[in-house]
Amino acid sequence: MPHCDTDGGLIDVGRKIEGLRKRAHMTHAEFAKRLGVKKEVVIKIEKGQYNMLLETLMEIAWIFGRRLRITFIKRKGGV
Repeated sequence: MPHCDTDGGLIDVGRKIEGLRKRAHMTHAEFAKRLGVKKEVVIKIEKGQYNMLLETLMEIAWIFGRRLRITFIKRKGGV
């Protein structure tokens, strides 16, 4: 999927996911297996270079024993 993030949102999410993975002492390969994707996809997610479906985010939250909370924050120039 193309990277279409213009304000760093995907990068922030990726960093949070990376932090969860590291705190769980899980390798990229272990996390990828639990998520059902290739290791390269996990690396792209953590770098903010992969647009995830809501279902994928929910699965990630479940893997780490978390709930998913989405907040819409007004951006500059938004309505």
